[in-house]
Amino acid sequence: MYSVHQHWDPLKKCIVGKTYPPEFYSFIEDPKTRNIFEKLSEETEEDYQNLISLLKNKFNVDTFRPEFPSDLNELFIDGKWVQPPTAPRDYFLMIGENFWVPEIPNSSHAWNLFYKNKKHIDWPWFDREVDFINSMSKSLVDPFIEEFKKFQIFDQKHLDAKLNFYTHIFDDIKNQGNEIVYTDLDFVNGCFVSRLGENLIFATQTYYDNKAEILEKVNDRFPEYSNKVVKLEGHGDSVYCPVTPGLIISLSEVDTYKETFPDWEVVYLPDSEFENTKKFEASMRKNKGRWFLPNFEKVPGLVETVDYYFNDWLGQVSETVFDLNILVVDPKNIIVSSYNDQVADACNRYGIEMHVSPFRHRYFWDAGIHCVTNDLNRVGKKQKFL
Repeated sequence: MYSVHQHWDPLKKCIVGKTYPPEFYSFIEDPKTRNIFEKLSEETEEDYQNLISLLKNKFNVDTFRPEFPSDLNELFIDGKWVQPPTAPRDYFLMIGENFWVPEIPNSSHAWNLFYKNKKHIDWPWFDREVDFINSMSKSLVDPFIEEFKKFQIFDQKHLDAKLNFYTHIFDDIKNQGNEIVYTDLDFVNGCFVSRLGENLIFATQTYYDNKAEILEKVNDRFPEYSNKVVKLEGHGDSVYCPVTPGLIISLSEVDTYKETFPDWEVVYLPDSEFENTKKFEASMRKNKGRWFLPNFEKVPGLVETVDYYFNDWLGQVSETVFDLNILVVDPKNIIVSSYNDQVADACNRYGIEMHVSPFRHRYFWDAGIHCVTNDLNRVGKKQKFL
């Protein structure tokens, strides 16, 4: 049976992401634009293969890959291409011996995604559709909810297609004797949950989230754990990483660290990755800082192609720090996508070796090494650290 109790225990099996092959992009008529995406596909797969080789040859870790349908046209649903499984961390998570997967339909997933992208800058955050309806004027509510209902159908179809990439992996997990638990809590996945033995640490999706309500929900679902909530913005694994007992790498200071991780050292990387992105900051104004490809601003129509076909694939890369998006392989080894002096120095103090496995197009996919993997099995029993 597979299990994961601490995410620094020795890794034995994990999923590594996958992107569409170069021929997928044959529908793009402009040859310059099509060549960019074909190269993106080739180089992304090269980086996946290098990561798989490092995991297997250096650490004896077995890997699973997502699988595509034989006819890729099946992935064109309601006028949009389904997002490729580049980042399997985003959807599910092994907690102990249970594998948590989003249920379908999933109104929570649809609402959070829709409201984040469509809300007016002056509107407050609402976790639920019903709260929005009860708080806003009817003239705003009616057209907004009508649009949301259409998106909900779209999101359900696309989420179902995304999970189908992993059907063979789900079958293997069940064959090992593990239970697959379907949940409506869209933050129960590898982006937001840190597994620290008897403790589960849940990161909020926004600063507006109600910690008390989240804690009540997770205590109901995970009564056998001591659960804590850290108030963050965005994916937790792009904001902080508990590397080993006693050490956290973090983007910025978080008040609840002192409460949640008493006496742990916190190494801050305030501007490390943002300094790297400044060199193409001017170019990224053309796409509102959402993604970057080398020299993309010199190709007429490229931004429009991404907006039209692939807008739903992308995050907000200008807000992401990949230097702390770390895959912990075992208590003495981590894998990162790029070298960072502060991370290396901190790891050296704890006897941890840092291995670099480049992920060249992380600024397009908005994903680091932790994002593009998902650990299914680690060797270790549940322990107490906090």
